[in-house]
Amino acid sequence: MNNLLKTYKFSNFKVVKGNGCYLYTSDRRKLLDFSAGVAVNSLGYNHPVVRKSLQDQVKTGITHLSGSQMHEFKTKLSKLLSENSNKGDVFFSNSGAESIEAALKIARNYGSKKGKDEIIAMTSSFHGRTIGALSVGSNKKYKSDIGPVPGKVKFCKFNDVSHLKKLVNKKTVAIIIEFVQGDGGINICSKNFAKAIKEICINKKVLLIGDEIQGGIGRTGKIFAYKHYGVNPDIITSAKGLGSGIPIGATIVKKYISKMISTGFHGSTFGGGMLQTRVSYNVLKSINKKAFLNKVKINGKFLSNLLKKMHNDHKDKIVDTRCLGLMAGIEFKTNEIALKTFTKMANNGLITTLIQGNIIRITPPLIINKKELNNGLDIISKSL
Repeated sequence: MNNLLKTYKFSNFKVVKGNGCYLYTSDRRKLLDFSAGVAVNSLGYNHPVVRKSLQDQVKTGITHLSGSQMHEFKTKLSKLLSENSNKGDVFFSNSGAESIEAALKIARNYGSKKGKDEIIAMTSSFHGRTIGALSVGSNKKYKSDIGPVPGKVKFCKFNDVSHLKKLVNKKTVAIIIEFVQGDGGINICSKNFAKAIKEICINKKVLLIGDEIQGGIGRTGKIFAYKHYGVNPDIITSAKGLGSGIPIGATIVKKYISKMISTGFHGSTFGGGMLQTRVSYNVLKSINKKAFLNKVKINGKFLSNLLKKMHNDHKDKIVDTRCLGLMAGIEFKTNEIALKTFTKMANNGLITTLIQGNIIRITPPLIINKKELNNGLDIISKSL
């Protein structure tokens, strides 16, 4: 018995420590982690960069300051994020959902001065579970039994250019997209669809909001997933891997939009705190190196090839495998096969995530090596 609100189906084991790509349980089991806290623990567990950042911050005697108070790593992290994205200004918050809420609020503020108030989101999308974030997410289950969510949102079929063109009108203020959909099933944006979005945003003066919460911070082999597509979002949201286990969210806003934001427009009590920004700055510096990102690309291709081989070996059970960098999904023919496989994998020492009923999501720590990837795929094959 526990007193936790039952918003999750909780695991039947208790984690007591972690190291590298492994978690250890109270009953002395060693588990290979192919989830990384759902793409959060980008540097895995007990990483020296994270550990030293935490220790150095504790030595200062400060973990929190008001959002209005300036400090070294707030400015350093905002500069680093800006330089490696759209050169915009940064608002710090605590999570991905909060970074989305800020993005939507800023976009609607920008549109209100131009008579624009409609947002186009994508089918199979997920942007968080707060009310505003739910409005641009397509999963009806997450929106059931809570009454109306904010309106004026249209949903475009993901990767369908003709449908997108039909939805855009003079009231459209923004298009929001995950270039690799995480919760939706590891659906990868096509180059043609991204090109169409870019042309529409330029020609129709529509804002592009790039949700990089799960696909960003090196997850796909580039520091942000949108960099695969030759687009430059007006607003970028980041979280998850940015803190490698320390809660932080960031909304990066191009300067022609940010100059319209006035003091008091938005805020976050814990956003941009000394502890979070110190850790995140050092995490981002560690990941945003050519050698590190190249290793993610190489290991991502290795993972993709392993998944393709497994698909060929189990065509009776698997519909498809999809992979970009270290963000992958296995789509099974039925929910029953997926659940049985997922359960057996856990029993055999591999942690993953089951999404959409029939898809197993793979988002291991970015520090994972080929031997560990191979061992994980062996466990999946054994479970199948």
